[in-house]
Amino acid sequence: MGFISFNENYYRRKLEDYENKILSDAEICEAKQLLKVLDDLTDEGYTNLNDRMEADFSCLTRLRAVLHRYGEVPFPIDHEKLSDTSYGKNEYELEEVLENLIEEAKKHSSVSANPFLEEIYRYCEWIGYEEDTAYVFLMRDALLPYIFFRSRGRDNICPLLISRRFLEDITETEYVDDDIRLPLYEALESGHVRFDDYSAYCRERILPVLNEYPELKTILLDLLGSIKQNRIVVIESGYMGTIPMMLKALDDRVDFRLFTTAPFLYETYQGRIFCRKYEDIRRFETLYSQDLFMQYSSYRNGKFYVNVSAEESVKEKTISETTRLMR
Repeated sequence: MGFISFNENYYRRKLEDYENKILSDAEICEAKQLLKVLDDLTDEGYTNLNDRMEADFSCLTRLRAVLHRYGEVPFPIDHEKLSDTSYGKNEYELEEVLENLIEEAKKHSSVSANPFLEEIYRYCEWIGYEEDTAYVFLMRDALLPYIFFRSRGRDNICPLLISRRFLEDITETEYVDDDIRLPLYEALESGHVRFDDYSAYCRERILPVLNEYPELKTILLDLLGSIKQNRIVVIESGYMGTIPMMLKALDDRVDFRLFTTAPFLYETYQGRIFCRKYEDIRRFETLYSQDLFMQYSSYRNGKFYVNVSAEESVKEKTISETTRLMR
């Protein structure tokens, strides 16, 4: 069981269903979203799954044929294509960088015209705020939601840069996130759709992975242990929810809110996702502020450190996006 086998079995079943009945508008939209999942993988440079499923059962060709039958076209790759940026060598403490960004945005008159920022604004409003809850924002994808909350004087909010680079740095091992993500696919493949069952299954299999990396586990437990509220809500863009599920495996107080997720997790994560619009996830993740402005550098003495983009244009666009979320 795993990433490849789950996707192969899931897409085979869906294609058989799509090809043998009249589809509703909702099912046509689902087919478009499932194709977008695969197109996004290609856009991000991951082609192994697509190549294998196309060779084995013409997956992408058949999905496109289903859409063509109903006069539909695939969702476009319509997020702004961002160039790579260069980063300065100096390290800065994460929270210091975020506070400085807010101060600069206060003095900035230019506001980004990107219409998708309205969706992020509504996502932040949907998350809400309760005094007895701590809100953990996973950087870099949740930089703008963090800005939204911080600029409104919210307490009990915490930015954490728990990313692939962080995991690899602490464990000195590549692809640790894949090992942590694997139980999520195995849970789905085993038929665990209800969140409580899915979560319990994942927890039993994520913890042994973390036990292999005691330094990482200790750091994560210390970060969670520093939070004194009775409830913790983790905020991120979405898709699989790997890091929130990892944190939930370590601490029963953890819940999470995602902007969206993949169609095969809509039911499992219902109530924890803002919308069922997987097609928008790359637009969320490829904003200047959340994709290019900073990158993980190191973790020491309980603090995250980052390098900041050396390009003035990236900084300017980041500030203009930030300004929009502060209004």
